[in-house]
Amino acid sequence: MREDDDRPGSEEIPVRTELPDLTQTLLHAEVAHDDKPGARSAYPLWGMLLATAFILFHASVLLVHNLPSKGLSKDVRVWFDKQFQTNRYFRATGNTQSWAMFAPNPHRSNIFMKIEVLDEQGQLWDLKHDIYGKRRYPYLWYDRRGKINRRIIDGKGYRRHYAAWVCRQWERTHGVLPEEVQFTKLWTRIPSPEELLKQTKGRPWQGYDPMKLHLNEREEDAVRCSSTRHAQLPNYLRARYGMEIMDDSHFRGMHIRTWVDIAEDKAEAEAAGDKTNGARSSRSKRKAKKR
Repeated sequence: MREDDDRPGSEEIPVRTELPDLTQTLLHAEVAHDDKPGARSAYPLWGMLLATAFILFHASVLLVHNLPSKGLSKDVRVWFDKQFQTNRYFRATGNTQSWAMFAPNPHRSNIFMKIEVLDEQGQLWDLKHDIYGKRRYPYLWYDRRGKINRRIIDGKGYRRHYAAWVCRQWERTHGVLPEEVQFTKLWTRIPSPEELLKQTKGRPWQGYDPMKLHLNEREEDAVRCSSTRHAQLPNYLRARYGMEIMDDSHFRGMHIRTWVDIAEDKAEAEAAGDKTNGARSSRSKRKAKKR
């Protein structure tokens, strides 16, 4: 503090020169090279034995459970399951896995889903969302578009939601809502081994060109952008993108009921029921008194 500083409350604050004992210990104490002198490891012997037994049990169950269910291994699977309850253990730990995830037969065809947009002027635009002709075979890098494209092929319930996203993207980039989104299925039939032998003249390892296979097309679905829910940009997104604000009828939303909404409705119904029962009991008491 300066000598000429005579303001009230400006007392000199003492400066602590010594560090606390804990800080001194952490900064200046010798580093222990062995926190448990004489111990073989960080875990006790019973813990290591327990962990080893569990790993051996899990590995054995995993190996036996995935053996073929027919032939010589069938008796082994039945005995092992009876002794150790492997099916219950797998279900409890969420490790159940069927060999059905590996296709027993190879695919007979290559299937794609072409996504097209019909704009407000009646012109059809291919968005190139499928991977037909865009990926060489064999390929080293997995393309996420292939997974999404296969999903809308197998599950028709996904197409309306996918089309709603396409409608919103088109409106955002073009400034106007398109008429509809069309789904067209594309597929090529993979040649059989016998056909491949004939085509390659006895040299099947040469393979075949997938782009030379006959391409089949079939129209699947068409989703209207103006009538599909959440297929239009809401006003808060239009404002974010600097677009013109539309009236409330432009966006078709939906009412989403969560578990909180259901619980609140149930509580209100119970409260209304209690009031009704209370009013009925009060009327019954008044009638009894009059009698």
